[in-house]
Amino acid sequence: MEEKTNNMQDEFDIFKKAIEVYGIEPQFNMVFEECGELINALAKFIRGRNDKSDVITELADVSIMIGQMAYLFGYDDFIKERDAKLERLKERLEKH
Repeated sequence: MEEKTNNMQDEFDIFKKAIEVYGIEPQFNMVFEECGELINALAKFIRGRNDKSDVITELADVSIMIGQMAYLFGYDDFIKERDAKLERLKERLEKH
């Protein structure tokens, strides 16, 4: 468990440094850009114009940006909201 905590702290340190170096507004714009690239990669995947590695690359980029935004807006609040939404999804799926 300690290793996971250290890894999370390492990520937080990276997120903090990225926001300090690049600034908040540019990082917001980067979220838009990375999400757009993921959308494009998925659209191309559906049409057979790229493979899953292209999608995975864009998922990783978006994941990093989500981490930065969660850090910026409150990681604990983000996890709480995500967990609540996962629970709601689980309940909906159990009805099917």
